[in-house]
Amino acid sequence: MPRPNEGGKDARQTVRRNASETGSWEEAFVAALEEDDLEGLFSVLDSQKTAHAGTPRQAVKLKAVKLIERHYGGSLASLYKTSVAFARSRNEGAQEIGLVVLAPQFDRNPAEVTEIVLELADSENWEVREWAASALRRIIAGEFDAIFATLQAWAGHESPNLRRAVAVAGAWAAKDLTEERCRLMLEVLGPLMEDDDPYVRKNMGAYAIGDSFLKAQPKLVAAWLGMASENERSQWNVAMALSSAEAANHFELLSKLLWGLAADDRTVVRRATYRAVLNLAKRLPGEIVPLVASWKTDSQRSHVYLRVWPKIEGLETQARPSSR
Repeated sequence: MPRPNEGGKDARQTVRRNASETGSWEEAFVAALEEDDLEGLFSVLDSQKTAHAGTPRQAVKLKAVKLIERHYGGSLASLYKTSVAFARSRNEGAQEIGLVVLAPQFDRNPAEVTEIVLELADSENWEVREWAASALRRIIAGEFDAIFATLQAWAGHESPNLRRAVAVAGAWAAKDLTEERCRLMLEVLGPLMEDDDPYVRKNMGAYAIGDSFLKAQPKLVAAWLGMASENERSQWNVAMALSSAEAANHFELLSKLLWGLAADDRTVVRRATYRAVLNLAKRLPGEIVPLVASWKTDSQRSHVYLRVWPKIEGLETQARPSSR
């Protein structure tokens, strides 16, 4: 594996200068790999930093992954050691690259890889957290049974970053999971439906559940949402799931949920329900507009009519084909 270069700062500056002068960071990166120069590799990455994120562009990092994998070829032990060195470094771009290379090697050392993903999923850098969630997604998809107990533990972790990582990684993995494994993932996410931390809740209902799990397993998710607790945040998440674009594709499975949500008298739930109705009306005006109109004289649901009717009353006519 690469080792810290004994040349120190001067050597790193030379690598950075060469990358700048030749315009080819790839050549400098490969040269540092061949010289086993860990600090030189980090210097090349630093030369490609963007002002926005403070790390290289995604295309650069993914190219670096390919260069590392190509360099080590069949030497899996060396590849693993280098990816660990990258992930455990203080260089955030290197951490992200290390995560990508490590995830497929989970079975080489599950405990160590899990520890690294945990640490980086709780990073102060939001971008590193995203790459850690992506690594966790790959592990969930490929090593579900081995990582399941960890997911259960992290869903109850004191850090909202870890709880959020479970929700996002599970959502990204949903399309690759069997129905039974999706069911198990939803069990893990159950407590997060009541999680009131902003970082967790904004990634749950509309995103993790609506855009991802509902798309992957609509019947399973519709039934699961129907069993959600009456907790205010939990019902807010149900309404937010119905506000997702995917909900319109499965409204026949979700209509009873909307009926129940419309009668909820809690402000937080009502606001999310209004959003769900508005979004559904834009996509399904022929079904939603008459439904809301019928609530005008419904003592429990008339508040929905009063709030959204001015915004949707013309949608059904606009969507109706012209008779000409």
